[in-house]
Amino acid sequence: MDKSHEQAAETRKRNAQARRERHEREQAEIKAQAAALRQIRDNPDAMPGDRLEAVKLLMEMQERYFYIL
Repeated sequence: MDKSHEQAAETRKRNAQARRERHEREQAEIKAQAAALRQIRDNPDAMPGDRLEAVKLLMEMQERYFYIL
């Protein structure tokens, strides 16, 4: 039974590490998307419709992910 407890603890440890890594990847992707939308928003040569859509998407992201401000 001791071996099974050790295996379970190791599995929990690996799963926790995988969750942390996935979370970090997701955060990086969200920040990259926000940066791309900000570039469109701030580009004076962008079409007004594109800029408006970028602002709308940024507002949605800020509601969902408050930390991307």
